[in-house]
Amino acid sequence: MTMTRNEKKILGTGLALGLVLAFGAFGALRLWHPERSAAQTQEAPAPQYETTPEPTTSPRTKPEPEKADASVSNIQLTQKERSDIGVETVEVRRRNLQRSLIAVAKVDEPETQLASISARIGGRIDKLYINFTGQQVRRGQAIASLYSPEVFSAAEEYRLSLENRKRLGTGAEPLAVSGAEDLVTASRRRLELWGLTPEQLNEIASSAKPQIELPIYSTVGGIVTERKVTQGQYVNAGEVLFTIADLSTIWVKADVYQPDLPSVHTGQSVEITSDSLPGSTLHGRVGFLDTSINPQTRTASARIQVPNPNMRLRPGMFVQVKFAAPAGRDILAIPRSAVLDTGTRQIVYVAKSNGEFEGRQVQLGAPSNDYYPVLAGLKEGERIVSQGSFLIDSQTRITAGMTGLYGGSKEFDHGQSEQSQAQAPAVPQIKLSFRSDPETPRGNSDATLHVTVLDSSGKPLTDVQVKVTLIMPAMPAMGMGEMRAATDLAWKSSDYVGTIKVPAAGSWNVEVNASRSGQLLGSYHARLNAQ
Repeated sequence: MTMTRNEKKILGTGLALGLVLAFGAFGALRLWHPERSAAQTQEAPAPQYETTPEPTTSPRTKPEPEKADASVSNIQLTQKERSDIGVETVEVRRRNLQRSLIAVAKVDEPETQLASISARIGGRIDKLYINFTGQQVRRGQAIASLYSPEVFSAAEEYRLSLENRKRLGTGAEPLAVSGAEDLVTASRRRLELWGLTPEQLNEIASSAKPQIELPIYSTVGGIVTERKVTQGQYVNAGEVLFTIADLSTIWVKADVYQPDLPSVHTGQSVEITSDSLPGSTLHGRVGFLDTSINPQTRTASARIQVPNPNMRLRPGMFVQVKFAAPAGRDILAIPRSAVLDTGTRQIVYVAKSNGEFEGRQVQLGAPSNDYYPVLAGLKEGERIVSQGSFLIDSQTRITAGMTGLYGGSKEFDHGQSEQSQAQAPAVPQIKLSFRSDPETPRGNSDATLHVTVLDSSGKPLTDVQVKVTLIMPAMPAMGMGEMRAATDLAWKSSDYVGTIKVPAAGSWNVEVNASRSGQLLGSYHARLNAQ
């Protein structure tokens, strides 16, 4: 539908009138509420919306843990405390490192020292001097005798050739004498090649009806590993009768995994141990390394030649082989005994001045036989605790009930205990000593404890109460709580005796208290190592 000119004019006039009326109403409202209008137009704050900060990491990605401080804890010990704990220190320095590669190996017969004894001619085994495998034989020892018709015929030929030469005498034609001599030599040589001895040849020459038995001798000394013939059996020329192995030198074949092959080479010295050789270590050298890898086990065989006096190693035995391989030269390293490994970090204690020890987290490489290579955390020339780190670490985490076990360590507040000691009445000076039977008990087993209590003049005190407490400090870093075991000892003729069950293997702190009528006469501290 199309609007006319008049209709458009009327619509425009209406719109203009509406706008005028709207502005007039707005002005009237402002005149009616001036303060409210000003506040709304000048001081109205911008609308606020609560927003949640975006996470810095994806919901599927865990935030990186904060790096642990390299310094763990400090403690200061007196000379007596260090002596009680058994603290030893060592200087951090550069070393040439060696590592040991352990492999399982099997003892085998040496292929180069196997010998087969065979028949030189066919015949019947009349006598057998070797009755079972494993029997030891000497070189040149007779091991069987054989009767052979060929040998008998050759012996008869030899005897007749001797008689023919004798009949010709010295007056015969030189050509005939020479031919007879050649026949004797040839027939004799044939018998010698078959193994007849000079004594048997002389018997053939002197007897009209010799008894010919062909001896069979061992060409080597060793152990009979195979016997393939029985008495009365007929054998052919070249048939193997016995296999003999010389085991004075044995082969040990070790399986070396593919990543360890660069550490093994021919001529390398090797140590060999076995449960069947308690307390003994044999030595050998790598003679050959396989050029291929077993596809099932991913190992290569290293052949080790080992002297074997007294047959200590026997074919078929399983042994352990230790290869000594260089792990690096001129590397900053520390003893393995100095490191406390919690599973998540490695800690050492650095010796400072005035008996202070600083616990420090370090970064270490793969260990060698006795040392860790240092990657970060220590400098050359620093001194670290090589023995006693475990007890120092335990002392820094010790519970309140253990305060002062080793004396006035500055890790703890001893003001209260010193005040109590100052107010306590004086008691006679006594001397305590402690021992355990066995000296190194087993964990989770009983041990008999002995304590002597002497007065200032050296006489034993028989009327005191003696209590012994075994304490293994808590180790929070390893998730272990404190362990304790205590027992009261009774006077037995010469000392105080009692039995205690050692809860577990490890190094235990021993606290001995002697009291009379509730008053502490003296204490003694020691250590007990349980295996």
